[in-house]
Amino acid sequence: MEKFVYMIGPSEQVSLDDLAQTLLSTAVAELRERGASKITINIADMNEDFQAEAPGRLIGCWQDVQAVVSFWHDCLDHRAPIENYLASLAGPLTGYLVTESVLQAFEPVWEGGERRPGVTQFGANAKPANVSDEDFYHNWQVDHSSLSFDLHPLRWSYVRDAVARPLTPNAPPYRAIVAEHFKQLEDFTDDSRYFGSAEVVQAMIAEIPGFCDVNTMFSVPMSEYFFK
Repeated sequence: MEKFVYMIGPSEQVSLDDLAQTLLSTAVAELRERGASKITINIADMNEDFQAEAPGRLIGCWQDVQAVVSFWHDCLDHRAPIENYLASLAGPLTGYLVTESVLQAFEPVWEGGERRPGVTQFGANAKPANVSDEDFYHNWQVDHSSLSFDLHPLRWSYVRDAVARPLTPNAPPYRAIVAEHFKQLEDFTDDSRYFGSAEVVQAMIAEIPGFCDVNTMFSVPMSEYFFK
């Protein structure tokens, strides 16, 4: 089994509401018919609220991602029917083959099609050009991943995807894709709940150049839906 992550961009012809309706109604069956399983759909449907109330949670080119569809499939070679379908739904499609690490697991306690309580912080970034692969993985997957538990003490779950290769033309050179979920909206919007100690925050800031190209990174809050 292989994991795929596809990001769907905005379209002048298809509104976010229409895209969300399609993703949460007919898309799951369409994806399953094409061999997808364990489907997670994230929708960026809270941007206006966050622009007004917590603009600091919107980072980089967050406007370029309206939805994210991730799933598992038996074989990379047979992805074309899914890719073509997703590309037909709205704006530009960018896809990645990834290796998944679940650092902080969760057990779904809601039915498929229901919105997961809280909010998912979805983000991606490229590797800094002056950082070797070996240092990138150590700085991100060893140092920062460990620190992140103290950085976000109220986080509910953390899924870390390392990009094996891009799958679509002109895909941004992301190497790191993450989804961090917070059970209560206030755990995400309130700095006193979102962050740990000031010392941990400073340690995080010092770590960023070792694994994150800040010129390519983005982060956007999303509503999450999971379908087994």
